[in-house]
Amino acid sequence: MMGRRTTIRSAWAGGAEMGGAPEQVETIEARRAELTTSLARIAGIGPRLASDLASLGLTNVGRLIAHLPMRHEREEEEAPIESLAPGSVISARGEVTASRVSGFGRKARFEAVLHDGTGRLDLVWFNAPYMRHTIKPGMRLRVQGKGGSFRGGVQIVNPSIEILVDDGDEPEARGERLRPVYPASERVNSRAIERAVSLVLESAVAQIDDHLGEAFRRERELPSLGEAYRMMHAPEDERQVEEARRRLAYDELLLLQLGVAMKREHLRRTLRAPALRWDDAIDAHIRERLPFTLTPGQDKVVREIAQDLSTEVPTNRMVQGDVGSGKTLVALYAMLMAVASERQAALMAPTEILAEQHFASISEMLRGSRVSLALLTGTTPAPERASTLERLASGELDLVIG
Repeated sequence: MMGRRTTIRSAWAGGAEMGGAPEQVETIEARRAELTTSLARIAGIGPRLASDLASLGLTNVGRLIAHLPMRHEREEEEAPIESLAPGSVISARGEVTASRVSGFGRKARFEAVLHDGTGRLDLVWFNAPYMRHTIKPGMRLRVQGKGGSFRGGVQIVNPSIEILVDDGDEPEARGERLRPVYPASERVNSRAIERAVSLVLESAVAQIDDHLGEAFRRERELPSLGEAYRMMHAPEDERQVEEARRRLAYDELLLLQLGVAMKREHLRRTLRAPALRWDDAIDAHIRERLPFTLTPGQDKVVREIAQDLSTEVPTNRMVQGDVGSGKTLVALYAMLMAVASERQAALMAPTEILAEQHFASISEMLRGSRVSLALLTGTTPAPERASTLERLASGELDLVIG
């Protein structure tokens, strides 16, 4: 994401350490913010929430927009309590008119009653007496959960809640939507992050420069980068979430592959590997040690690898094949090329059992030859390990398997 680089003064520049009085940074409207604008300067966020967001590394608009939801939850359309029916997911708001803790020990539960002027909705949280510190009579809540029957009315067990601040600016009743759920912390919850994102989202996505051209995106049916971020934070439906996730995943994999390609090219240009000897005599000598004649596929792969190893360019190849297709045999051929050039080689296996199996089979193939090899694993006894490492360092060992 691109944006003009600016210098932001601390919200408390000239504070106690400077020996002066705190200096409040001038706030700006969210629609005027740039991607590099400090969140502490955004009207509607303020220094306290900005400080909490900073604990997650979210210090400016760009970083906030890059903080993607970890999932989305469906929120149902709000309805008057009198119209709610058990058996489905319901959503309503109202005032808590009563609350209490019932039962003891493991059977303790917290109960609350919600009224909206049209009816009563019972709420209950099992094994959660601590909720009495969160929900108290007089509070206004927006709740959602699966409705059930209770004493002729409707009850929600363990509902999700949102505490509404009754300051004359209570949010409007919402329709059905997908709500983003963000990675959060004890200092700042997901809903606070969502509110901050909603303030800057539209202006932020308009400033995101796309590194993929329009024709390139159209051919691959990818949305623009800015639109992908908008759909992740404020999707209209599941389809938009999938489109956005696909675009962002494409970018991640593309940049990873570009980075790998750049690293590989850098290594190929700057590093030099010892060119291993390879001729008809060496080829025939190695094949004599193999337990069977190579198949056309194995022979093709061996020759490709041998050609790579006979140059000074570092070789990095991946051999693909089914179980029993001869991948270990191909690796052994390359290792024996190193031995023929008075070099050493190592074969690494993902498990000790597999390493032991390779060691046993390769030892059998090399029986009677002058090639020396050893097994080195995590459970190799310390004296044996020290001896093996010493023999490796001195050049006495040709091959090591581990």
